[in-house]
Amino acid sequence: MDQVILFSLENCMKCTQTKELLEGRDNVRIVTYPHDLAKWTDEQLKESKEYDVFEDLQNTAPILWNDGNKVVGYLRIRKWIQDNK
Repeated sequence: MDQVILFSLENCMKCTQTKELLEGRDNVRIVTYPHDLAKWTDEQLKESKEYDVFEDLQNTAPILWNDGNKVVGYLRIRKWIQDNK
């Protein structure tokens, strides 16, 4: 099975809405980082760079990482969820 991770930020309305859409889906791991980059732990920095979402998260969130492919933004993720029920 593909690995699917939702990268989100705290205090982000679109991230919260996306998490609600993903409720009950055991195949999606959800990670939430502080909104302020200065508060990220070394582990969070390492993980975001490992999955190549570090630069993206500085500009927008949420980001769905699907086995190497990124889906950026609430509307695109909502479409992905509808297409992958």
